[in-house]
Amino acid sequence: MEEAEARYRKALESEPSDRQVDFAVEEIATGGLAGEAQVWGIDLHNRMAHLGFTLLAPFRGRGLGTDVIRVLCDYGFRIRGLHRLQIDTLAENEPALRASQKMGFTIEGRVRENAWIGHFADEMILGQLADEWFGRG
Repeated sequence: MEEAEARYRKALESEPSDRQVDFAVEEIATGGLAGEAQVWGIDLHNRMAHLGFTLLAPFRGRGLGTDVIRVLCDYGFRIRGLHRLQIDTLAENEPALRASQKMGFTIEGRVRENAWIGHFADEMILGQLADEWFGRG
């Protein structure tokens, strides 16, 4: 929690970036800092970016991941006018995969043994296009 708060304070004090936007995730019901989120790797030429988020353990399993993805997509597609958003997550991160797919992301690929987390783990690539987001109804 202290590390997340320190990163958030640092982001508040730094100059805005065209390549990354950092957000604090707060649970409205408690007002507690629940984690952090980013729109990163923003590529204005290709109008695409990556989404990332981390929730602190006490805040997992409450539907916040879905809410975070919804807000990041709205920011990326509506505010920034991006064409494509991508989420890269570990294949074993079932909650992130479920939340991403619930918000309309499509699994586009698996990168085998691409991440070292004490063992080599597969990563999943999920993508969504602006037309898909706005057509969700």
